[in-house]
Amino acid sequence: MPGSSLWLTPPPTNPLYPILPKLISSTLPAKFPSEAASSPRVTPHFFAPHMTLTSDVSPSVYGSNPQAWLDAIPFPSAASVKVKFGKVKSQEAFYRRCYISVGYEGVKDLAGVARARGVFDEADEHGEKTKEWLEWWRKEFGPHVSLM
Repeated sequence: MPGSSLWLTPPPTNPLYPILPKLISSTLPAKFPSEAASSPRVTPHFFAPHMTLTSDVSPSVYGSNPQAWLDAIPFPSAASVKVKFGKVKSQEAFYRRCYISVGYEGVKDLAGVARARGVFDEADEHGEKTKEWLEWWRKEFGPHVSLM
């Protein structure tokens, strides 16, 4: 996908902060070595634990000062964002080989405003394109934290 992505990452004070990177970088790869994988294209990829809020943000949107652009987005308050983990699941899609599902309701406004501002040039999560995208995201992609 061209462009940038916006991620929600656990803060260092979160109890999961030390656990998720260990799962991603050592625990799971040790349990599923690449030569035993179901597909030769599946090899360990190490990445920061995150939930993708949106992707395809064109660099022209944030220009030469991405931090100023981020600071200007009216994200919901941290108190209103409720990341509720669901089950550990697996699918054939590369980015969902092994993941933890995340409850949609707790993160939809955060993802919505990220998509509205980053991709659709809408003011907030209530714009028509953003509402349509949120429904697609919920059904087809679903909020999740990739583990492998």
